[in-house]
Amino acid sequence: MIISLSLNSCIPSAEAQVEPEIILTCNDSTNMSVDGKQKTAYIFCEVENPTVHVITVQITVQGGVLSTVAPNDFTVNRGSSWTFSVTYGGDIDTRSGEHESRIDAVITKVNSVNYIGNPESYNVIINVNEYIDCQYELEHQLLVVNAGAPIVISSRIDCHANNEFTKEFQILMIDRDSESGSLPTGFSYKQKNCLIESNPDENIVSEKCRFEISTPIYLLRTLDSCIIIVEIGDENSDECYESLSMEIKVKTRMWLVLSTFIIITIGIWNFQDRLKEFLENRNVDD
Repeated sequence: MIISLSLNSCIPSAEAQVEPEIILTCNDSTNMSVDGKQKTAYIFCEVENPTVHVITVQITVQGGVLSTVAPNDFTVNRGSSWTFSVTYGGDIDTRSGEHESRIDAVITKVNSVNYIGNPESYNVIINVNEYIDCQYELEHQLLVVNAGAPIVISSRIDCHANNEFTKEFQILMIDRDSESGSLPTGFSYKQKNCLIESNPDENIVSEKCRFEISTPIYLLRTLDSCIIIVEIGDENSDECYESLSMEIKVKTRMWLVLSTFIIITIGIWNFQDRLKEFLENRNVDD
């Protein structure tokens, strides 16, 4: 009896022989868009307990400029695993590109007894998508000019982005009758484009743009068109949207056309009379 007790006291239990241990695995990366309503992304992780102990695990997350939400702690039974998620949040000013984050899992209790363990870490990447949103306002919704006078368009273009960018905009004059974006004969763009560039430290850029179209002096009919502003390369650039276009009316100067025609006609008649008189005088001399 005494020998048996002595042997039992020297042989540790199988449970005591196994050190507490956890294995942490997570998704390597995820994507986040910050220009919509959600502005969140998720990383899913698993903590595995390969030992015979009941282990309590605490989770901490370092997200940098991103906000994070994760479970504080949970218990993993012997030989089982626990799945959890980390929620990352950004805002409309969060810079695009890769954002590194570290997820730590540390054992705080073993079989309900406090325990000080070394953390298991997993590094993940949150890819924030790039966005650029530009809006423009026209100072006037209707502009009436006479033929020969320039069409001058002023507009403020506001762009909001989460990275540096360069964008170029242009005006197009579209004939409402033909729905054509080609300028009528005699019209020409004098100032068609406007370049907008962001600054490294600014997410919002506003630019006052000025555009100009020259018109012909002689116009046989009043031209009814619209002006739209589009980004260069935009495929949807041939429609006059009511809320985003300006009505343009170029009026004819019929009095000028008629007076010019009369002057030219009178000049031709005078020339013909003088030529006839010259030829008659020449015949008499001969």
